[in-house]
Amino acid sequence: MDQKIRAILFYLSVILFFIFLPSVLLYSFGYKLDKSRFRFTKTGLIYVKTIPDGAQVYLNERRLKEATPATIEELLPGKYRLLLDLESYYPWQQVITVEPGKTTLLDGIVLFSKKPHSNKINIIDVDDFYITPEDNGYAYCISNNRTTLSKVNLNPKAAETGFFYDGLELPANIKFLSLSPDKKKILYASGNKLNILYLPSAKESILETKNKNFSFAASDRIVDAFWYSDSEHVICVTAKDIKIYELMSKGKDNIVALLELRDNRPKVFYDSNDDILYYTDLQEDADGRQHRGLYRLDITKRTFLPFLKEKE
Repeated sequence: MDQKIRAILFYLSVILFFIFLPSVLLYSFGYKLDKSRFRFTKTGLIYVKTIPDGAQVYLNERRLKEATPATIEELLPGKYRLLLDLESYYPWQQVITVEPGKTTLLDGIVLFSKKPHSNKINIIDVDDFYITPEDNGYAYCISNNRTTLSKVNLNPKAAETGFFYDGLELPANIKFLSLSPDKKKILYASGNKLNILYLPSAKESILETKNKNFSFAASDRIVDAFWYSDSEHVICVTAKDIKIYELMSKGKDNIVALLELRDNRPKVFYDSNDDILYYTDLQEDADGRQHRGLYRLDITKRTFLPFLKEKE
């Protein structure tokens, strides 16, 4: 009798083994039973990382044990609502699509603080300010009465430093302000005028420095203006042309007319590292229709003279 029972149990275990073996193998290869369709389906996973780490993860409103960074495995294909929650930070949520056999990678989610840090970094009333790539870490601030220009350290832990240029008459319609590569001059536009403002130095008095300042009129409405790499020329883009003005003659002589423009509202970008100007202009096709194109103007010192000869 015992032998018969043992035989029955043996054959039953063999039958169960072969019944469950496919399920075990399928599970080990990343398959899972989809109860809604009653068939095994290849699963996918979600990897999520936040900045900062430690956010609680909710999947379809179910809280998971893992905090970010987290890997959520064995997910049947479909859509899932993912919610990330971290104390003192705004929550992040999105509907995520999981595909069979694939990883949905969410490794750059930024959580923003509900209490952002804001610090006052200057001591004067500011009407306007400009931050230039030539002087990283500082801002140039115009006072509310537009008579003072100050250089302010952007580090809130540092005291306001640099120069205070007082007694100016800065116009209200300044379009932009930029520092020369040699950090000795400031260029700004107002109306159709280009203005050059020399910065005070230890060897000069404020009055001596102010006497060097000057302005000159461009040929038309100024779109933008840029310092040439030698800090002694200004490239000016107007609604009708592109010109280079020389500072030594205060913009009156040795004016180089590079190009005339058909586009009266050109878009421009200047690469100050390589002295290359990118701009848009209108071109007329054979059928008389005009289209706007993007152009590259190389005005580096090595190509400047050949370019002028070619234009002649």
